[in-house]
Amino acid sequence: MPDDAAHHPVAHRLNEFYRRLGLLPRAKSAERALKQICQTLDEVEDELSGVVKKATPPPLGTSDGRMYCPVEDHIIRGSDGSILAITRGHRVEIGSDGSVRIINKATSQVEFEK
Repeated sequence: MPDDAAHHPVAHRLNEFYRRLGLLPRAKSAERALKQICQTLDEVEDELSGVVKKATPPPLGTSDGRMYCPVEDHIIRGSDGSILAITRGHRVEIGSDGSVRIINKATSQVEFEK
């Protein structure tokens, strides 16, 4: 069983994810930005969630207590090189230039922009 330090609330882990993502150099493409997002999220969740990553994330409307990168079924690639990815709680808009905007689906507030 992981130690207590590995059981941080989702809000804390999300803030840490945004902090780390903000420290990375801006990606030069949407695909690279998506890779940065997934790698950073996995690092944060491995360290702080206390939940082992499953090969297949739970269905979109459910949760096992861990945040996951968007699954391929919920990623739309635009003809202009942009990417729109939908997760359980967020809409992730990635420009062809590597710009990123993460919007909370419940509040419609932009939570992260780079």
